[in-house]
Amino acid sequence: METFFVHRFSHATSPISNVFRNCAYYWSFGAFIAYFVNHPLYTPVSDLQMKIGFGFGIVCQVANFYCHLMLRNLRSPSGNGGYQIPRGFLFNIVTSANYTTEIYQWLGFNIATQTVAGYVFMIVAASIMTNWALGKHRRLKKLFNGKEGRPKYPRRWVILPPFL
Repeated sequence: METFFVHRFSHATSPISNVFRNCAYYWSFGAFIAYFVNHPLYTPVSDLQMKIGFGFGIVCQVANFYCHLMLRNLRSPSGNGGYQIPRGFLFNIVTSANYTTEIYQWLGFNIATQTVAGYVFMIVAASIMTNWALGKHRRLKKLFNGKEGRPKYPRRWVILPPFL
């Protein structure tokens, strides 16, 4: 739902071929995680641990949604350029607050389920998002260099916690 109602994509950043790759990625990991959670030898975590994990995950998911709304409001409706510096909420301390909250959401999921597959997914996703966050940080620093009337990109505490 978020893809249809929140994100504004441009062809340059999101070609249609990504749909197939992304579907394969998520379906494969979804099946991998489901296999472990539904395996006869799977031992569920305690109710308290499940509630803590899912509660933390839900808080992070809501924060992620809010980050995406903030980013959406920075882009022009046509999706063509018009970049602005993200400000407010977690963006004042983290370059890629949306990736940060997504990684922590998966941590909450893993606290609640405790599967090897879930942790593998989180590590792979965090690696991908770390690469994206570094690219975004470099791009924003280059674009907002304080020259020719452009604002200077503010120093952030971190690019993407807990890694950088």
